[in-house]
Amino acid sequence: MSSDAPGAVARDLLGRDCQLVLEALAPTGDPHDAIHSARKAIRRMRALLALLDEDDFDLARDDLALRRLGKGLSDMRDAHVVVEAAARLQKADGADDWNAIITALAARREHILRRALARDPDFARRRSVVEQVLSHVQQQPWERLRRSRVRAALARSERRVVKAAARAAHDGDDEAVHRWRRRARRLRMQLDAAHALGAVHGHAYGNGAVARKAKALHKVSDRLGWMQDLRLLRNLVRNMPAIAERTRLIALIDSELETALP
Repeated sequence: MSSDAPGAVARDLLGRDCQLVLEALAPTGDPHDAIHSARKAIRRMRALLALLDEDDFDLARDDLALRRLGKGLSDMRDAHVVVEAAARLQKADGADDWNAIITALAARREHILRRALARDPDFARRRSVVEQVLSHVQQQPWERLRRSRVRAALARSERRVVKAAARAAHDGDDEAVHRWRRRARRLRMQLDAAHALGAVHGHAYGNGAVARKAKALHKVSDRLGWMQDLRLLRNLVRNMPAIAERTRLIALIDSELETALP
């Protein structure tokens, strides 16, 4: 199999992201930014796995392992992003009223991290899971990967995004919006992967169209992600006792939420 065959590229993309997760979860550097980076790499891997034909590749258990790994990091990720969201709003607001909130959220973030590390010192168990996935990925029959099947999976993913967007517009509830965000983000990552695999050359998308579509999806997923972070922050602030100007700050969060929906 030549180095530019789609299977070889897919194998290398998955291997690279496995290594990124292993490095991110190593006991060095800023753990909060590292966890965020690890989750992004896990999402990229799962997005690529969803483009593969299940009849040819035995990766269902690896996808499940990655799903569980990402979910297990979500509390730490959420605890970090609400600190960043509060700091972002403070910068825009220019008021010291946010200081007590940011201090409380930072303490909560550290508590959640310490609790996770107590259960899994240095994230050794999590890194072992990634090493097993990496080993299994290398054993797959990558020469069987066909670009036509990748394109078909990409089309299915696009239809799911359209359906999720319509449901979110109709229902407007948090879960529908969150589903839309997840599917839009996955499709963006799949477009990047499909481009790398050469699966969209000569296709209806074309390289320029892929870039434009990916950029639009990035914008949508970023705004929906900001909405999610704001909702997490609002819920936490509502439960904080004795916070000066809490009513005003919650109103500011609500105002930001109204402008965040794509």
